[in-house]
Amino acid sequence: MRPLADRVVLITGGGSGLGRATALRLARGGAVPVVADVDTDGAQETVAQVERAGGRAEWTRLDVTDSADADRVVAQVHSRHGDRFDGLVNNAGTDRGAGVVDVTDEQWNQVVAVNQSGPLFVTRAFLRAVGAGSRTAEREFPADVVNVISISAISVGADAAAYNSSKAALAMLTQVMQREAHEYRWPARIHGLMPSAMNTPMMEQWHLSDEVMMAPDTVASAVEFVLTLPPDTFVQNLVINSRREPGWPR
Repeated sequence: MRPLADRVVLITGGGSGLGRATALRLARGGAVPVVADVDTDGAQETVAQVERAGGRAEWTRLDVTDSADADRVVAQVHSRHGDRFDGLVNNAGTDRGAGVVDVTDEQWNQVVAVNQSGPLFVTRAFLRAVGAGSRTAEREFPADVVNVISISAISVGADAAAYNSSKAALAMLTQVMQREAHEYRWPARIHGLMPSAMNTPMMEQWHLSDEVMMAPDTVASAVEFVLTLPPDTFVQNLVINSRREPGWPR
């Protein structure tokens, strides 16, 4: 297994929920999470929790829907940390519950921008920073990109037109990244995670029972697992489900 110690990992949407749980878990393993979020108060609170637990962390404001902002943040982190910056967790996501008849243009565009375009913008900047596309790039270990997709990419429910569609698109984008990483011998590997419902602020609108939702740290442990795999492996698609979620398997 590859150790986490001293690795610098950018976590989008790190100001709450799964992003915060991931930052805490990776810091316990010795990594330095860079907590990126449009919610700067949340990002700073995540860093404070990491530091209170004895770890190290940084925070930065990042709007994943803005490609220039993604380029700026990745460049800054790479400038500070160099090759130690070798991990990206595309965790930022949003859900504006609405069905096909009721979804507004604004709701649709926002969800697609965060859930689909955001991972592309940040990953593109990250891969350029670690040398993807360069025939001279050499690394002792491959860099890691973890795309937090959702089980909603492979299942459907009413009143989630934008969310289901954007996550299905991210699942396909993840496969494209994995194919290109193989064919073009990127110095990076791409992992896909598909968790079911977690007890996070985003899920409050759905009023699910705590009993059917997973704790964010459960999925954070899966993020830690894929980041520490031996360098000759990657996780194509890991579905993580609660045993108590109704209607599964489907």
